[in-house]
Amino acid sequence: REAREETVMAGEDDADPWDAVTTDRVEGKGEALRATRDLPKGARLLRVAPLFAVPYAAELTRLCGGCFQPRGTVCASCRSARLCSRCGAGAAGTLHRLECHALARLRDGEEGLTLAHSDLRLLLRALAVRSMRRAVDAGGDPAAIAAAEDGDVIVDGYDALEGLMSGMDGGDDGELPHDAVATIAEVAKQARFLLAPSCRCSMDECVRTLGRLQLNGFEMTASEPEEGSSSEAVGGGHRPVGVGVFPSASYANHSCAPNCAQRFDGHGCIVVETARDVRGGEELTIPYVDVRLGRRERRERLRKNFAFDCACERCAAEAD
Repeated sequence: REAREETVMAGEDDADPWDAVTTDRVEGKGEALRATRDLPKGARLLRVAPLFAVPYAAELTRLCGGCFQPRGTVCASCRSARLCSRCGAGAAGTLHRLECHALARLRDGEEGLTLAHSDLRLLLRALAVRSMRRAVDAGGDPAAIAAAEDGDVIVDGYDALEGLMSGMDGGDDGELPHDAVATIAEVAKQARFLLAPSCRCSMDECVRTLGRLQLNGFEMTASEPEEGSSSEAVGGGHRPVGVGVFPSASYANHSCAPNCAQRFDGHGCIVVETARDVRGGEELTIPYVDVRLGRRERRERLRKNFAFDCACERCAAEAD
């Protein structure tokens, strides 16, 4: 969370989308976001493009792998990815060419691996981005330009990932459970078997990268709610469609009674907005899990997936 040197700000009027928030350190949590002034409910705080994201297996041939919208054509080679013309002409198309052979092998179930392994596909995408970070110009990418035309957007550079917790070293780096680390190591081995030569790296780097993806990934939901769904449904009726990493949004910590919420727009960007009135100086928090769950299940999911024990006011109150 320290690495923002390569973060690119994109917007048609160059306004700073961070003017309502500031970064801070909170004891026991590390990096955090705070409101710089009083904010009304519904105020937009951040809009961040995905550094990398992959659709869930059921969505691979339904949604464009760049903007996560139902458009484009399915790749004739791997038959496991869809890209619209705009995303295919930019970074998403370049990255898919590095992944195409691996996706075909996953489709065919080689070595018992399948397209359902979203964490493996996300790692393949991350390492493809890593190998192409000097060749892919995010600021000039057609998809990034289109997103910027709809409002200010933060486009993180790959180095922003390296500043996030990996869960491998404890302390400020977080500490994943031993069984989770073992699973990550196995997935990393599988990834090395599938990687294009230009994307290969050491086993240690694969493991740490996957740890960062697990601890900082967001489940993405459709930009529009399902027809006939209730706003009271999980995700407000927006079906889960994939997983992505948005480093600048990872500054927001979790609370089981959050004052902010996240959603995803038609460009695959995460949008963080206030869920109630917020006072200046208040920490800005979002839900990492479904906050309608009971205390025990919430805390179990947070410990398993994000390597921390929740100490929010709601958990403390419900423990009494």
